[in-house]
Amino acid sequence: MATLAISIDLPPTGELETTGNGTSPSQAQMDEETRARQRFVDTVASYLESLPSTFPHTTGNVTRVELLGRNVFSQLNHYLLLVTVDIGNPGIEGRLSAMLPQGTRISVVGEFAPVQAWPKPGMSSV
Repeated sequence: MATLAISIDLPPTGELETTGNGTSPSQAQMDEETRARQRFVDTVASYLESLPSTFPHTTGNVTRVELLGRNVFSQLNHYLLLVTVDIGNPGIEGRLSAMLPQGTRISVVGEFAPVQAWPKPGMSSV
């Protein structure tokens, strides 16, 4: 198993994203960015959720999907998609590209395999 990392950068939509000025945002600005994020999640959620349950293929079988997003209001349009796959690229970026607004940049960062984890399994972190 490997983890495929895919970067997703949506075009900026709200005032905070378009200006890049996320210091002291108003409640209305934060709400606007939160709604834009929710629209993105609503757009991709059912597709991403379906990936682990698709019929097995020779390669590109997905067992887990995790979507990470930046945590700063002026950067809520940037995401990292982590897809656990057996071998090969399941071609997710092409399908996502068709679902997302024009100007979205989707790039496969690469395929990664575990090297080390902390704390080690069975060890207490206390």
